[in-house]
Amino acid sequence: MIAPRWRKALRDVLARPGRSILAVLAMAAGVFESSAMLYKYAVLQPELTQMYGRTHPASATLSLDHVTDALVDSVRRVRGVADVEARPVVVARVRVGQDEWTPAVFWVVRDFERPRIDTYVRDQGAWPPADDALMLERSALQVAGVEPGDSLTVRVAGDRDLTLRVGGTVHAAGLAPAWMEHMVPGFVAWNSPIRGGATETAQLRIVVADHPLDEGWIREVADSVQAMLVRGGHEVGRITVPTPGLHPHAGQMAAFLYLLLAFGILSFVLGAVLAATMVQAWMAEQIKQIGTMKAVGATQAQIAGIYLAQVAMLAAAAVVVGLPLGILLGRAYAQFAAGILNADISRAPFPWAMMAAVVMVGVLVPLVTALVPVRRAARITVREALSDEPGMRRAAPPTDAWIAWLAWLPRPLALSLRSTFARRGRVVLTVGMLSLGGAAFISALNVAYAWTRAVEADFASRRYDLMVGLTEARSIATLERVLATVPAVEHAEFWPGASPYLIGAAGVPGGTVSLVGPEPSSRLLTPAMEQGRWLEPGDTDAAVVNRAVLTRHGGLGMGDSVRVRIQGRNVAFAVVGVAKELYPMPVIYAPRGAVLAATGQSNEMARSIRVVTRGHDDLSQRAAARELERAFASEGITVSGMQRMQDAKQGILDHLVIILSVLTAAALVVVVVGSLALTSTLTLNVIQRTREIGVLGAIGATPRTIASHVWFEAMVFGALSWAVANLMALPSSWLLETVTGRIFFGSPLDFRLSPVASALWLLLVVVLATASSVYPAQRAARLSVREALAHV
Repeated sequence: MIAPRWRKALRDVLARPGRSILAVLAMAAGVFESSAMLYKYAVLQPELTQMYGRTHPASATLSLDHVTDALVDSVRRVRGVADVEARPVVVARVRVGQDEWTPAVFWVVRDFERPRIDTYVRDQGAWPPADDALMLERSALQVAGVEPGDSLTVRVAGDRDLTLRVGGTVHAAGLAPAWMEHMVPGFVAWNSPIRGGATETAQLRIVVADHPLDEGWIREVADSVQAMLVRGGHEVGRITVPTPGLHPHAGQMAAFLYLLLAFGILSFVLGAVLAATMVQAWMAEQIKQIGTMKAVGATQAQIAGIYLAQVAMLAAAAVVVGLPLGILLGRAYAQFAAGILNADISRAPFPWAMMAAVVMVGVLVPLVTALVPVRRAARITVREALSDEPGMRRAAPPTDAWIAWLAWLPRPLALSLRSTFARRGRVVLTVGMLSLGGAAFISALNVAYAWTRAVEADFASRRYDLMVGLTEARSIATLERVLATVPAVEHAEFWPGASPYLIGAAGVPGGTVSLVGPEPSSRLLTPAMEQGRWLEPGDTDAAVVNRAVLTRHGGLGMGDSVRVRIQGRNVAFAVVGVAKELYPMPVIYAPRGAVLAATGQSNEMARSIRVVTRGHDDLSQRAAARELERAFASEGITVSGMQRMQDAKQGILDHLVIILSVLTAAALVVVVVGSLALTSTLTLNVIQRTREIGVLGAIGATPRTIASHVWFEAMVFGALSWAVANLMALPSSWLLETVTGRIFFGSPLDFRLSPVASALWLLLVVVLATASSVYPAQRAARLSVREALAHV
């Protein structure tokens, strides 16, 4: 037999189906989001690390003049080298339309069956591929516009166009998705016909022994390999050392996983607080029952047990409802995020321990949050409980004064507002919970707006539409003559450039940088400056660096000299400014003459062109690119690459997908919890004003009028939450914009507020408040005068 007090606990829950369902939904929303976020975190975080580790990433990559099997064996014997593999790379372009080409990179593989470093897995197609086949990275099919078995035209050095078959696809987890980079990555066999041109670069990939995560040790071993190669007569172009053991996007994903987790915990705590508040309201209604139970011998522990049992039942129901839905959403979003990172989580184990923790916390947290109101109610004396004015009731707050000012309101409506604001704690909780969701929603839109404006501003400072690279330097006079035959071209400039090594602090190599030489008087590049000034006519050894250079070179500042090693000698430039750029790669801008002198290039020759087209939209840029391709081809000039600024811009904007989806999804769940809080508050207000509603009906108020009062209360709550949300969104937007900018670009985004974010939240809050008022308004309207006045 069930003890009477447990029967009462169950009966009270079932006797209030509307409020019980609201409490379950409120807690289920928290369980839903927290389980979804924890599932994503538990799957993505370790799987990214393990998946990247399974590719056996290279500790360092050395680019050199040529590589042989004997050379590979020699490098393998260098102290500290655990393994080495030759992986030449061919830079090419593939045809994606009539006279329209997209950049492509193909890595040359000695043995597809036994790759050892920076490995990949077979996705589809014949294996191993034939010598004349291309194996594209699976994300490249969309960019290239082909399917396995199709033919793809590849343009390599010497203006050779080869039509090769797409033999299949592979999954290379260490590469960024092709759609995000706007290029086509792939792999070819050692005897592929695309090899042998000037656009092929020999590469050695090494894995170090003993200390694989020690970047200092990796650089020391790489330097030893370089010294051995130089002694053997080889020329080493560059050494690349990625962050040891980390997926290229691991830092970005980790930051957003933590953000998601914070939102999940927030919504869970809010749901638990809401449920506890509802329990407190129930107990306030049952004060006389508590007094009766204590009068017949019930102890404080027994009374507390009854109401804690109710909370436990509701919490268990919330876990049953929210956990499966959270797992489904968490799985779907983990797959979505993995796709953005070019990862595969299909083999990730189910996080049983994490989900068990959700179940445990999902029951315990509501119980803990309910302890204070339950303890307060259980300690009430029999005299207080059975008196007409129990101690748990509070005097009317000082809201009467300002409500009295609203003389234009109908008196019944003013009385309704007075009753609503008499419970200040409930008002603060409801407005606060809805405001938190609104602040998160507005902040997400503000981040998207700040990101978009930053991208627009950055590319507005680059007043050219196409970047054209040639396989070899050609006479500027010849290039100008060819460009004059293309009507779509309005203006062009010829900027020299190079990719030297940055010499970091204490002479430590800081990696490769781009050295670009615009004319100081050029109007094609006018970046915003964080510090100092832009290049001016008359500058000789001055330079402007972007933020990425400062990140690579700790301690570099205004007035210092930035040193690079180019063609076997060191060259120094005086830093006169720091440009504010979104470009994540380090760039040094120096006067055209200084770059020509440093690189030994001729003032009359060029292999890089910045082109301004007459139309600046995407279609105009594409049309101009096609015309230029034909014009250069007719003159026998080989184009090594042509980048549309619109593509570069879109590539940065594409990163916004994951940011906006993460923030919006997390914010909407908090909004849902806030909406449930509003519904709960309105319902409790209707219940506690039942007699008042009966009086209104007795003096002639129609059900429509009573329902409109409830809707008006909801609008008041909505208006207050809209105002508070806008205030809360100011610091939260600043924080998110700062963090987002530092994660992706190394510096905070400019603080911006979207002009439509607040308006959209106002529209949404009106819809939510209206929806939240439907059930309590119907309940109030359906009350008859007799049952309302008989309510105890």
